[in-house]
Parts: sequence; C-alpha cells; structure tokens
Amino acid sequence: MTTSPRLLLVHAHPDDESINNGATMAKYVAEGVQVTLVTCTRGEQGEVIPASLAYLETDPEALGDHRVGELAAAMAHLGVTDHRFLGDPATPGRRAAEALAAGSTVYRDSGMAYAADGRVVPALDPPPGAFALADLDETAQHLAAVIRQVRPQAVVTYEPGGGYGHPDHVQAHRVTMRAVELAAVAGPVVEGLVIEGPAVEGSGWSVPRVYWVVMPDSLMRATLGALAAAEGEAYRGLDPAGPMPSQVVPDDQVTAEIDALAYTPAKVAALTAHETQITVSADGALYALSNQVRHPVFGLEFYRSPDDPTGARRTTLFP
Repeated sequence: MTTSPRLLLVHAHPDDESINNGATMAKYVAEGVQVTLVTCTRGEQGEVIPASLAYLETDPEALGDHRVGELAAAMAHLGVTDHRFLGDPATPGRRAAEALAAGSTVYRDSGMAYAADGRVVPALDPPPGAFALADLDETAQHLAAVIRQVRPQAVVTYEPGGGYGHPDHVQAHRVTMRAVELAAVAGPVVEGLVIEGPAVEGSGWSVPRVYWVVMPDSLMRATLGALAAAEGEAYRGLDPAGPMPSQVVPDDQVTAEIDALAYTPAKVAALTAHETQITVSADGALYALSNQVRHPVFGLEFYRSPDDPTGARRTTLFP
C-alpha cells in the first residue's frame, strides 16, 4: 500500500511554526503530505500586543490557554490537523490543566531576557517546569515516541543557535537532534494515536532527513536594506551591513528552498491568528512582533540539512 509522505516539525512556542514554516506546511498539506506539528510549550511567557488582551500578561496560565486556541486557529488556516504539545499525546493540542489532569507532561515557556548588547539570553527567573531547563534525554524520549509512531521522512527544527538565541529554541534544537538518535532504536510509541502509514509496534525509525530553518545571508541583507531605504529614519531593525542572528547563514549552506509563494495567503492568515504575538500589515506583506520591528512575509522558505554537502539547493524536503 502506498502512503503519503510524512513531515514532522518541532517548534518552541505557538506562532514559531507560522513565522518560519507556514507556507511550507500549507503547500505540503495541499499536496497530500501528512504534516505533524509538535509544539514544546504553550507560550505562557510571551508578550501581549492587543490592549484588549493585556490582562493575559499577568496570568501566564490564562495566556497559555489563549495561545492554545490561537495555535488551533492557525493550523486550521494551514490545513494541519495533527498538532500536539510535547509530552501530551492529545491531538489537536489541549490546555495545560487538561493535559496534567490526564497524566501528561507539560513543559513551560522559559521566558527570555536581553543582554546589554541586545542579544537574547536566558531569563533570570525561569518558571517551574521551564522547557529550557528540562532533562535532555527525558524530554527527547517524548519526541522520540512521536517519531517512531509518525515515521517521518523529514524532520524540521531550528539550527543550533535557535534562530536568534531564545533558550527554548536552542533547547528545541537539542531535544530534536537527540530524539532523532533515540527514535532509531526500538522503544515506546505514543499510545492512542492513529497515524496513516505502515504498522509500527515500537520498532525504531531512522529519519532520512533532518532540516534546520535558515535564511540565506544575501536575501536577508537585501531585504533589510530595501526596508531601511523605504522607511528612512523611521526604520527599526537589524543593520543590513551588521551582524546577523544565527538563523542567517552563508548562501551555500542553504540546502533546500521551498517555493510556496502560492500559499502565502494561508501563511498570512495563520500569522494573523496569533493575535497576542503578531500584527500583520493590511496588505499582508509585513508582520511585526511586540518590538514593532517589521519583517517581510516570505513565501519562499529555506532550510539547511546538516547531512547535506554544500552545493545545489533541493526543491523538496523529502529524499
């Protein structure tokens, strides 16, 4: 029996998936790929943009619950039906209190802080259960169980620097890479989950291809330069000629480029669903987080496979 290709994405908080991979996810769902999203926390420490929802900032549990709903709405726009939180087999994902009542594990948003030079660093007072402080192997075992069940041909997460240094993003990278190692050996799978594909009884699964979310240096600098020129003194953002975050890599390190321009509207809709964290321009061309720094909404999304040699870019994430 022929089964559809399977893609698994691992992200730290609700909204990260839409920002980084929204167009890719929508494209592959439309093409019949089974897309699974695992989100590591419910984003309880995130900042809140709309004044009407400002009360959520003083209640992390309520904010996490609200963001569960935002994530569900975003996934509906992208067509993703299999999304759950790390440590909790329920799909679609459920609120933290419900997960705990069911005996599942809940990882909390670790928060972050800024160093004097503007770098993102770990928060001084992370909450109990912070994902960034969780035991690596224990946490990775939860994800390995999902990998054994879903048996994805491709897994996507952050590069080692976590995109821009957020401790939960860095931990998501570490957990994903360790889970891929653990999943290759026979072990438990997620109980009560029906996944299209070959029958599995806990047998190991070696992931054929792992990808890290990246952005080619030339495109990032050109885009920032164009925004800076257009906005002049009003421009707020990275110096187009200055240091870049870890997600920005030399062009020859980009090993896959997914052309999902046709699915940019779905990505915009998913971004808009994350109302506590993201604002989107009226024309859908730009988005901003709470720092009000505007970024373009890309329909081209880029990846690096640590196992791929440098050279020609692939146009698919599948082997």
